[in-house]
Amino acid sequence: MNFRILLLLIGVFSVSFVQAVTVKGLYDAEINLPVTQSESRMLNEAFGLAAERVLIKVSGDRVAITGDVLAQAKKNASTWVAQHSVTSLSELLPSGNGLVPSKQVKVTFYQASIDSFLSQNNLPVWGDNRPSVLVWVANDNNGIRALSGSKSPSSVLNQFAYFSNMVGLAIYAPLLDDTDRSNISAADVWGFFEDTIVNASKRYQTDAVAALRVSSYVGHVGGSLLVLLKNGETERFVLNGETLDDVVEQASTQLAKAFSSRYASVRNSNSVNKLNIQVIGITSYNVMKRTQSYLETIGVVRNVDLVQVDGEKVEFSVEIDGDKQKLFNSISLSHLLVNLPLNALESDASRVVSYQYNGAK
Repeated sequence: MNFRILLLLIGVFSVSFVQAVTVKGLYDAEINLPVTQSESRMLNEAFGLAAERVLIKVSGDRVAITGDVLAQAKKNASTWVAQHSVTSLSELLPSGNGLVPSKQVKVTFYQASIDSFLSQNNLPVWGDNRPSVLVWVANDNNGIRALSGSKSPSSVLNQFAYFSNMVGLAIYAPLLDDTDRSNISAADVWGFFEDTIVNASKRYQTDAVAALRVSSYVGHVGGSLLVLLKNGETERFVLNGETLDDVVEQASTQLAKAFSSRYASVRNSNSVNKLNIQVIGITSYNVMKRTQSYLETIGVVRNVDLVQVDGEKVEFSVEIDGDKQKLFNSISLSHLLVNLPLNALESDASRVVSYQYNGAK
């Protein structure tokens, strides 16, 4: 993969404000295969590989899409296909007989089929509204440490962008311009100096920040990943692998799982909860409908009903999958609603969760 693709996957900051991202193509996949078998067999193989990729993106849990779960998915994949297309490619791909012509199979699956399969296997369904993540990458190559950014790309950052795209992460690289270099160094990222990393990241205003350090020394590779959330929570992961790509792929896998567990829930009858949400600042019918529509788009939300309207204060009954904190985490990704805690002495304090309508998503 070349650096042109890196820019497509990560993007270059032209503004310093990037928050929750709608990740597109969660139910789509493109598979390139050598032409070594009949069209029907090639399609069946492509559908199975495509289903694996889509299930990983939608669940955010690469580790779970293995073994019996994966075997079952590949068996059913052809019945989930909403549409597909086949295109001949100019590149040759390796096979048992050397380099042979290849074809690309583009597949789109029915969302309901993928979601239902994940739910039946007690796996989460992660919606398309996902947190933006700023990633600082420090690479130690035989004792020489360097930072990577959109103005100073590297093979490690390039590969991390690729693997993150495969698991449905919305990641961004810092510019690594003069401002960044005056605020942070490779040593700061390598040492996981949290205060320095947080302060250097403020200009980008993403939903979360990650620091990845990867080392390659005399044939030995390893790494660590630090995840910093806005509420002050942190997570750390030790990364191991036989190759540098193994370590980087593991970093993207751990990062996706960390966010999936925070924002996604298993959808089944045992996970249903209800709560009432009060929104203040609803000035018109259109604003009320916009608020209700927004709540309905959140991945963990099953249903939203209007309970009552009292002037500019509107109350909704919200049915969700999983625990309430996952709903609160998801709402925090948008600026449409801002948390407005009630005083413990107020009559509604124990009955509703209160938000202020902010008017900007």
